[in-house]
Amino acid sequence: MMTTPTVRLGPLPPLRVSPGTLITVLLFAVLMYPGLSRGGVAPSTAVLLAVGIGLFMIVSVLVHEAAHALVARAFGADVDHIALTLWGGHTQYRSRRMSTLGSLLVSLSGPLANLLLAALSHGVVQLTEVGSAGAVFFSVSSWLNLVLALFNLLPGLPMDGGRALETLLGAALRNPGLGTRITAWLGRAIAVAVVAYPLWRILRDGGAGGFSLLSLVWAMLIAGMLWQGASQALRGATLQDRVTTLDASALASPVRVVPLGTPLGHLDPAEDLSQVLVLDRTTARQGTVGRVLRIDPAAAGSVPADQRASTPVEAVSGAMGDLGALPAALRGDDLLQAMLEHPAPAYLVLAEDGTASGVIMSADVNALLRGR
Repeated sequence: MMTTPTVRLGPLPPLRVSPGTLITVLLFAVLMYPGLSRGGVAPSTAVLLAVGIGLFMIVSVLVHEAAHALVARAFGADVDHIALTLWGGHTQYRSRRMSTLGSLLVSLSGPLANLLLAALSHGVVQLTEVGSAGAVFFSVSSWLNLVLALFNLLPGLPMDGGRALETLLGAALRNPGLGTRITAWLGRAIAVAVVAYPLWRILRDGGAGGFSLLSLVWAMLIAGMLWQGASQALRGATLQDRVTTLDASALASPVRVVPLGTPLGHLDPAEDLSQVLVLDRTTARQGTVGRVLRIDPAAAGSVPADQRASTPVEAVSGAMGDLGALPAALRGDDLLQAMLEHPAPAYLVLAEDGTASGVIMSADVNALLRGR
């Protein structure tokens, strides 16, 4: 199994370079070579130019992603890494709260960086001899950066233009989920168009040559990536809708919590013992109120009546893990974030006066988020 090397470049986040990046360079070279060789460039020079342009496109993708990373960091996001992959690249970052302006600038910074590269490359062309290898290299690089910028500005997810439109629609409609759904379906439409265009050209020309077939295959790979990204966005919107419905008070089950050492005989024989938790507060640590155990009704039922008063509840209980604590006022993302910061199988829900109003089971929340 091939590993992904990690590189550090100055102030940039860690850069993960996938082996698939080499395939991207080669594909670009293969796609560019026919046009370069037909332009009067010597075959050996055309090969070098094609490979050089492929490498320059990887650099262009890196500049694109670096712009995303630096702007995201400027708006308070925690940037984990930049990845260069077979499909280009992506920037992994986390931000609980980012302003609409911040989200827009993060989305648009990548395409703007490519527009800047296109302008710089075009400027270099003006300083080089007409028809020279340098002029061809920078002219093609300028055009490709322009195409990369415009493609990423298309208004559909997972492209940057789609993310910008998603942000604007979410703010305008006051419904981020609806904004995501609209732009995700636009992304799916763009994916179909990416395949439909080269297919239409093949049908129009009455057949496909080797270059046309390669272009169609490349388009299908890109379309598949776009469709998958749009589909993930739709699933994410559904998940976010479910997160929005989370309410600590509503999720709290009327589970009773008894302290360690409570005699089994102190529990009502008619009580559902599966809804009784045993709390060991001596093991409390940050973010928890102690270790929690669940009574096994079968084991409790096997204890003779004359021994129940002397049998502690932990003797018929099984360990569950830590018991967390959550304020009853938590809702939506805030509730989920609190649970993720202190993972536990169960959480005691506390009212403002500190009294327990019930217990939230992590398994129940997971099932709700999965739509079960």
